[in-house]
Amino acid sequence: MNDWDKYIDSVTDKESLLHFMKMLINDYRKNPQEWEHDSIDEYLDAMMAWVHDFSKCKYNDIDWNNIDYSVIARILYSGKIYE
Repeated sequence: MNDWDKYIDSVTDKESLLHFMKMLINDYRKNPQEWEHDSIDEYLDAMMAWVHDFSKCKYNDIDWNNIDYSVIARILYSGKIYE
């Protein structure tokens, strides 16, 4: 388990999610060479591919029927329009 796995597992509420998002931002700014994608369209495309692929792999540990997808969609959309 790497540090990012620990950070992901520590997200349990709104405040820890906000902290995790800030960590991602800081990591991108400090280590852009470690990121596979440097544009929003590539990043979102990779997220889509991961959800599709991981949901079908033998290591899948996510209950895909127990996620509030509308909240995820609202967060993603709001990042487009919020100042």
